[in-house]
Formats: sequence, C-alpha cells, structure tokens
Amino acid sequence: HKAAVRSFKYANEVEQTHAELYQKALDSLENPAECDYYVCSVCGHTHENEAPEKCPVCGAKSGAFFKSE
Repeated sequence: HKAAVRSFKYANEVEQTHAELYQKALDSLENPAECDYYVCSVCGHTHENEAPEKCPVCGAKSGAFFKSE
C-alpha cells in the first residue's frame, strides 16, 4: 500500500501546483508572459522557466525533468 499512498501524495501536491499555474495563466490573459515549462518524469510536478536542482515533490534530480513542448 506504500506505493499507492506515495502516488496519491504526489498527485495531490502536483495538482496544487498545476492549479497555481492555471490561475497565473488566467490572470495574465491580457498580457501573457512567455516561459518554458519543465515536468518531472517521476511525479509530474511542473516548474516554470528551468528545471529545479531537485523536485520539490518527489526529490528527483534535475535530470528527471523534461521540457514540455
């Protein structure tokens, strides 16, 4: 059951981040800023502009992130 608990924990944290990014995008519809998004291949956390050194959700290193196209 540990893997299921971890998966749900990651999903909850990642969806909170996604909600913040969606709100930021909605708030800037009049004057959108261009930026790149990097997604953690382990948990799905999305980070703006550059991959972090370590994923704040699952702890994966920056190499686990891929640039979203």
